[in-house]
Amino acid sequence: MPPVIGGTGASPGVASGMSRPFLPGAALRVAQREALWAVSKAVESGRPVVRYGDDATGRWLPDDPAVLTALVENVLGEVLRYDEAHDSQLLVSARTWMERDRRTDTAAAALHIHPNTLAYRLRRFGTLTHRDLTSTGALAEVWLAIQAAGALGLTD
Repeated sequence: MPPVIGGTGASPGVASGMSRPFLPGAALRVAQREALWAVSKAVESGRPVVRYGDDATGRWLPDDPAVLTALVENVLGEVLRYDEAHDSQLLVSARTWMERDRRTDTAAAALHIHPNTLAYRLRRFGTLTHRDLTSTGALAEVWLAIQAAGALGLTD
């Protein structure tokens, strides 16, 4: 690990993210997006340093922002518009539920809501996405779309 990054790992409460290496003179937009994604994963996981691509999910996402945007729009577009229009938390609720291995009680506690409220939000999320979250295929597609939204900076 480079000494600069190794040093940040020793600082309590500091999270850092690293992009993949890039060539001198290359556009920095992709590297910046990768580093932002990695630092958000560091914050979520409590790890001091995360490198882009260290997790298995990130490896399945394409680098092309247009492809990521199309995935997000196709799967999550209606939810994003609903959350915006109603100041609701459907996407955050679904993401939190998935991050906690679909454990409703644990996710509801993390969201500071009643499990019945989370169950309602998940049903509403499924209706808006036209995806049954009990289906493995739909769950995988939604998870990748949520990761793509994060990579694009569309989620908290």
